Amino acid sequence: MNYKPEKIFMREKLSIEDNGNFYEDFIISGDDKDMIFPNLFPVKAEVYSLFICMDGDVNIIIGSKKYQMMKNDICVIFPGDILQIRKMSRNFNGYVIALVSSFVYNVNIPSSTSIYLYIKENRCISVSDKERDDLIKIYLNMKNCDARHVHPYRKEISDHLIIALLYEIMGLYKKNEPLNKKSYSRKDQLFFEFTELVNINCLQERGVEFYADKLCISSRYLSSVCKDIEGQTAKDCIDEYVINNIGAALISTNQTIAQIADEFNFPNASFFTKYFKEHTGLTPKLYRDKFRG
Repeated sequence: MNYKPEKIFMREKLSIEDNGNFYEDFIISGDDKDMIFPNLFPVKAEVYSLFICMDGDVNIIIGSKKYQMMKNDICVIFPGDILQIRKMSRNFNGYVIALVSSFVYNVNIPSSTSIYLYIKENRCISVSDKERDDLIKIYLNMKNCDARHVHPYRKEISDHLIIALLYEIMGLYKKNEPLNKKSYSRKDQLFFEFTELVNINCLQERGVEFYADKLCISSRYLSSVCKDIEGQTAKDCIDEYVINNIGAALISTNQTIAQIADEFNFPNASFFTKYFKEHTGLTPKLYRDKFRG
């Protein structure tokens, strides 16, 4: 196959520039130095992304889970994921397909919740050469159609092509499901919806009541769901998500403490520092100094 995605250098976030396109792609190479995802610096994903390891191997961390990707392994990244890339082999070559989050949110795929939850829990799978190439062919067709800005039905065509790609990805994960398939309960689905809401709103909302109202359930029941699924309260889940995002901002950006406090809707830098220290044992400055080395 002939595909030559461009290299895009990003330090702070995995995102797509607002250039009117629904998709973007780029490569990561083991020979590249100080480029996307600096070795020890986490970045926050703001888009849905599919990573394809074309050659070599790489260690990645998503949240607190570690994965080693080898040739023909694929991995799905969700908006809000805190991502680090570590130990790329010299011959590593990775292909990344990124989809604008708002575009994906508006695509309705019936009965996809269970496989979506499965992917959340099992990020990396191996595919064949043909399956890998088929994914890229579908994407390149999407990108070619997306580039036709004057076409009167560009959006409608893109809608259907992205559905095709998502079904292709879900089919690959479905095929790789273990024999002792987990049955996802209503609580699993509520927890999934809760984490999606936290991902979208955590910069502005840290109260359990806000999320319970959005889910049309009580705060007590939401905390019970979180306890059963994750082993911690809803407030603990929210705080953990906020702290992970703050940590990524402290390490991978040059924003001041006051700017980050304002971005995360804290009343002032002092309150922000107290909140962060309560959860990490370090002030934001000490945390930045420690992990930036």
